[in-house]
Amino acid sequence: MPNKYILVINAGSATLKFKVFELETLRLFKSGIVERIGLINSFILLDEQKEIYEVENHDEAFKLVVSKLAEIKNEIIVVGHRIVHGGEEFTRPTLITKAVSQRLKKYDQLAPLHNPVSMRCVAASFKYLKNAKNVGVFDTAFYRTLPEYAYLYALPMKYYRQYGIRRYGFHGISHQYMAEQASQEMNKSLGQLNLITCHLGSGCSITAIKKGQAVDTSMGFTPLEGLVMSTRTGSIDPAIPLFLIRKCQMSEEQVNDLLNKHSGIFGLSGTLDMRELLVKAGYKVAGFTFKGRVSAKEGQLARLTLEIFVYNIKKYIGAYSAILGQVDALVFSGGIGERSQIIRQLITKDLPKLKTLIIPANEELMIVQEAKKLITNL
Repeated sequence: MPNKYILVINAGSATLKFKVFELETLRLFKSGIVERIGLINSFILLDEQKEIYEVENHDEAFKLVVSKLAEIKNEIIVVGHRIVHGGEEFTRPTLITKAVSQRLKKYDQLAPLHNPVSMRCVAASFKYLKNAKNVGVFDTAFYRTLPEYAYLYALPMKYYRQYGIRRYGFHGISHQYMAEQASQEMNKSLGQLNLITCHLGSGCSITAIKKGQAVDTSMGFTPLEGLVMSTRTGSIDPAIPLFLIRKCQMSEEQVNDLLNKHSGIFGLSGTLDMRELLVKAGYKVAGFTFKGRVSAKEGQLARLTLEIFVYNIKKYIGAYSAILGQVDALVFSGGIGERSQIIRQLITKDLPKLKTLIIPANEELMIVQEAKKLITNL
């Protein structure tokens, strides 16, 4: 009898990460990524083999992935999709039908970089894997346990009731995975643990977890709020966008672009690479060589950028420590959180001594576990 498989799709604005797991054992069978979707020199990387293709959109990217999995295409019975925003309506892994897809369209405006491409992948799955069930696993779902006083903003209540303006939180799949792995590593049930989980990558977020449940998180109505990120401002005075529109004659679209794509670490320092920033700030980064001279001004700016980045993280850790009372562990994940010992040391310096765990991000494993659980119970 042939094996059955679950295909996990994690779509970004110009990427499509995928992993294939055996249904019974959840053993990883294949993994890869399609990069530069809609750009020149698009390519697919599968089992460390790189092939150049012209991939115009996510429909074509999904079709390409399926073509590379031709040998097992008919045995793929489930496709698990990471969907960033499910609002208050989708708070559990959900079987996605065409009718459900229509209901999900309303959240495109709340996560415009992610939800539309995820839903294009769902539509492509309907087309190219007609016999497979599609399961949505939502980044916002982990935050269904936030108390009202943590998720409501101090706006008139009509804006929450009519428009759903509230804190939703994001990176929930990653934070849930961190929490569950921390529970295993510490050999304690998740319901016994108070954790502060830090997802530090291109996007950055931090979550307070009390007795296994999320009680607060740094990202808000959109992924822009909270920590300083690669290209996002994080939290700023909400009057600043108004000032930019009125005083600098910027359009709403230009302001949105500035806050999301041209700010953060990149806006402050001119670099997107944390390793480069560390080197410019005077640190040695193993396995990374920066070619070029660093002027005194560049070095000063790099050090300031690092201080701003670290300072904001420490503020949240302090706030969440106060909320939780006792903290059993501080958990790091994401590209920066996992790989940069320097950043972790800068964050934990001068903090009260906390148990620190490093858990490599594996959103796809979390998605496949949730997808299998759902279809098993159908």
